[in-house]
Amino acid sequence: MGFSSHDALINEITVNGRFLRTDVNKLISTAQVAGSWHDLGPALTGFPFGDATATNNYAGTSLTFVATDDTSAGAIPHGGNVSSLTKHIVNVMATVGPAAAGAPWVLMCVDQLGYIRIQGASSADVTGTGLRTVTMTALGGGSRYNTGAGCRAYISTLIAPATGGPNISTFTYTNSAGTTGRTMPITVSMAAAPPISAIPHSGNAANRYGPFLPLASGDTGIADIESFTFSGGTAYTGTTGVLVMHLVRPLFALPILASGVASERDLVNQLPSLPRVVDGAHLKFLLYATGATTANSPFTASLDFAWG
Repeated sequence: MGFSSHDALINEITVNGRFLRTDVNKLISTAQVAGSWHDLGPALTGFPFGDATATNNYAGTSLTFVATDDTSAGAIPHGGNVSSLTKHIVNVMATVGPAAAGAPWVLMCVDQLGYIRIQGASSADVTGTGLRTVTMTALGGGSRYNTGAGCRAYISTLIAPATGGPNISTFTYTNSAGTTGRTMPITVSMAAAPPISAIPHSGNAANRYGPFLPLASGDTGIADIESFTFSGGTAYTGTTGVLVMHLVRPLFALPILASGVASERDLVNQLPSLPRVVDGAHLKFLLYATGATTANSPFTASLDFAWG
């Protein structure tokens, strides 16, 4: 249904009580690289669920898509399904620090549809150089975004490979129009031994793109991840490295101009306005650091939700 006016929004909040505030706190325990994005999901300690050892996160069979929703580990609580009503984010606040380096920052909120663990026996799917075929059923009528419109993919680090920095030479997917075999138009480079939670294909080096992998010309979303290849550059090494490929839909971004200073955005009166939180949404944050991040940097944020 949504809100037909400011009066309708105020009535839903004050009279019907259709409002929820959720506070998030994370510890960016591993210093991040200047000019790169990282994932504030369950690999980091704090609330929602996190495990600094990263041993119980993003479980699953390597190269197999695992769907996520609001009940999955690491999801920011938003109050559950609202059936025939529609839920929206009406305000957001976030801060990093106060002693943390890395400002200015950019915070992005996304809805994660699912993930693909990249590991294999002795991390062979991380260190190998061949084509990796992903097992995934294309998004459809039962999905939160049934065509994949606006959905994007990125890779994060769960356990850092020992050395190396390969290229993502191919990334193949089905687009939101249902066309299979679409391919990333360029080769993307990966950082050497990226720290936990890093998005290793982002950053200031040549051929880095972030936070999301590029799409073919004219494409606006991903309905199915088909395959990818690590080749060229220097192959990752080691038997413990674990990467994760995520399929998400971005909802909004918030600049954080200084460490230790809270930034806030009213999403009712400012654009982008009233981002919708669909039933089952698995909300999480990505964070961009302009400078190198101080180890053990505290992050806190709040989201205000209203529905009607």
